[in-house]
Amino acid sequence: MPELPEVETVVRGLRSTLEGKRVRQFIFLSAHLQRKQPVPALRPEDYRGKRIEEIQRRGKMIILNFEGGCGLLIHLKMTGQLYLADPQQPVDKHTHARMTFAGFRPELRFRDIRKFGFVNCLPAPDIWKKVNSELGPEPLSIRWPEFRDLLQNHGKKRIKGWLLDQKLIAGIGNIYSDEILFRAGVRPDRLAGSLSLAEARKIFRSMRAVLRRAIELKGSSVSDYVDSTGQKGRFQAEHRVYDREGRHCRRCRLAQIQRKKIAGRSSFFCPACQK
Repeated sequence: MPELPEVETVVRGLRSTLEGKRVRQFIFLSAHLQRKQPVPALRPEDYRGKRIEEIQRRGKMIILNFEGGCGLLIHLKMTGQLYLADPQQPVDKHTHARMTFAGFRPELRFRDIRKFGFVNCLPAPDIWKKVNSELGPEPLSIRWPEFRDLLQNHGKKRIKGWLLDQKLIAGIGNIYSDEILFRAGVRPDRLAGSLSLAEARKIFRSMRAVLRRAIELKGSSVSDYVDSTGQKGRFQAEHRVYDREGRHCRRCRLAQIQRKKIAGRSSFFCPACQK
């Protein structure tokens, strides 16, 4: 599933090209997108003629704000892609929505092989009310005292599960939780309440460093993820533990990366470097 760095990369790419553009046509190509609409919802035709005012990210979700109060809430889930394409590029069976613009040739396409993602047509105020009630603070904007207090208040959770809990902190998934904990030198099965203040601060600093570096390299393409122009990210080349079970640790060069099921997810770690 695309995580914060991947979604942020898509948002930055779309923001630089689509903000200020006016919608000519917005259509659903697949019935399942209509079935996933909350009640009540706006209709795709309601966006015709509306100008995109702002494109933002919240957690792993993409939010498009249009003039007149219309909004789109988009979640890529496992295999979703949101990218600009030339109108002459063939539309395959996995493309489920298209948006065209006045005076701008490329069109915006939503493609999703497994159909887990969604594009919800909602008033923008409803979107922000929903995401802010369901998601915790952003990891790149949360301050250390708030981060520390969240750890202490949920001390019975495994730190891996703590990082994955979107209600506690938004946007981190399986890839980056493993990479953050490796950089911090903390095992993923440690209880959050067992961490010393120094260890908690290492996780906080590692979280910011790993996510910023991943954004700089436009995310990790380990499955279907591509950016807004259809290009793959490059951070997967810098993974230290994720999906490297049985390989030698790139830091200590001695231990082999191990995999353990934590919070229902496969977690990768170095038994020598992480305590």
